[in-house]
Order: sequence, then structure tokens, then C-alpha cells
Amino acid sequence: MDLKPYIAAIDKQKLQVHGIAVLQKGEKIGEHRWIPEQPQNIFSVSKSFTSIALGMAVDEGKLALTDKVIGAFPDRVSKPGPRLGALALEHLLTMSRGHPEFTRPGSVAEALSHELIYDPGTVFIYDNACTFLVSAMITKATGMKVRDLLAERLFRPLGIPAPVWPESEDGFTIGATGLELSTGNLAVFGQFLLQRGNWKGRQLVSARWIDGATRTQIPTNNPQAETPHPADYDLGYGYQFWTCRHGAYRGDGKNGQYVVVLPRQEAVIAVTSDEENMNPILYAVWDHILPQL
Repeated sequence: MDLKPYIAAIDKQKLQVHGIAVLQKGEKIGEHRWIPEQPQNIFSVSKSFTSIALGMAVDEGKLALTDKVIGAFPDRVSKPGPRLGALALEHLLTMSRGHPEFTRPGSVAEALSHELIYDPGTVFIYDNACTFLVSAMITKATGMKVRDLLAERLFRPLGIPAPVWPESEDGFTIGATGLELSTGNLAVFGQFLLQRGNWKGRQLVSARWIDGATRTQIPTNNPQAETPHPADYDLGYGYQFWTCRHGAYRGDGKNGQYVVVLPRQEAVIAVTSDEENMNPILYAVWDHILPQL
């Protein structure tokens, strides 16, 4: 793997990328650092990890996609309206709970107080509150915070030290953002995804969950959105994963955090950055790395 064209494209645009790692068929075939490797906030790639925690709970029968949100928090909603009453776990996973804008709630009570103006399941609107409520529902069902559950059942098997992951004011793992991992950690996670949840002969989460989470469950080219999405955000959303061009899917975070999984090529690409203009980082993957796979 010749990363020079990718590096040149990043440097020419003065993009603040920290590191990239490329795996194919389970082997590292390319790596480059702009700064020394260290854990950093992967922002919304955190959502994809929360999805895996939920898959574990679903596999064990502790939660189902049809479970109603208010059923998990009977003490926090006195008189739910019909839309909140209909809101189910699957609507949270697909960012379609019906709230019209992006939010960062500090507590479950705050998230449940938001007005839902669309019927759940009908309109995709990206919102941290959805993932935060998923995290809280996992804790209610399993008795474990998402960070602790994954520390035991995902991070440790993958050889990733228990990471930083902040909590809300009411004691739930934020879920939507804040998880701190390195580029190499993201690459290992991508390999776990590529192997459909199997790691060293152990099925850590079912292949069925990975398959469902990483395919389009809801369209994202939302005509009701105030601004159109760039091309790579128009191809659909799964359960806390974006579907991509080239038969790929990805976890995607603010300021240029990516874990891209390409099943056809048996490849994984992980990138960490601190760059507001993040789309060109992904475009350069398509232009300069994909043709070499």
C-alpha cells in the first residue's frame, strides 16, 4: 500500500489529520502518523460502539427493537403524548424519533421532554439524544453502564485498554460521543466489524446484528432537512452506522474521525483528525486508497 498519494492530498489541502491505518485481510498494509498516536475523542464514532452494546443486549433477550422508550423510564414521564408513547428502540437507532433538530441532552428527563413533531420512524434527523436514550435503555435492561459493559465484553477481548467515556448528569454513559480511542483502536474495531462480530473464534455479538446495523435501515436524503447533506451522507443510515459508496459502511465522527469497512475488499481504513473540513478526508480515501485495494 502506497500512502504517499493520500498523504500528499491531505497535506496539499492543509487538513489536520492525525493518523491513518489500513488493514486488508486482517493484516496492516499501510499506516502513517502526522502526530504521535494517542487516544482522542472520536466524537460520533462512539455511536457505533453503543450499537454493538445494544446488539449484545438484544442477543441475550434483554431488549428488543420494538421495546417502547417510556417503558424503560416509567418514573420520568407522567403523561406521554401519542408520539412519545409510540417511540421504540428501533426509532432511536435510526435517528427517527421525530424531534426536529439536533440536541445534546444532559439527562434522560431532558431528552424525554423534547417535543416530537413527526411520527416516530418517518423522518431521519441526526440527533445525539437518540443514542443517549439507547445507552440509558441498555443500562436499565442490563444493570451495566455501556462503557463498563463494553470494557468487559468488547474492549478487553480486542486488546483495547478500558477507555475514557463520559457520563451524563444522571449517571448514564453518554453513548453518542466522548469515547476516547486511538487510530489503531479504531482499526481493530473495524476488523471486528469486518469479521461480523467474531474475534479469535468467539462471537462477541451476533453476525445478524452486525449485518442489520450496517445496512441501510432508513433513507437520509431527507427533503425536509434545512440543508442538504453532502453525497456521502445521502446513501442511508443503519443502526448507528452510515452506509457508503463502494458497498462500504462507516462510523463517522466530528472533525474527521472515521472507521470505514469495505467487505468486498476485505479491508478497513481508520482515520483520526482534528479538522472541521472533514469531507475531503473521506474523499481522499475513495480517490487514493480504494483503487489500491
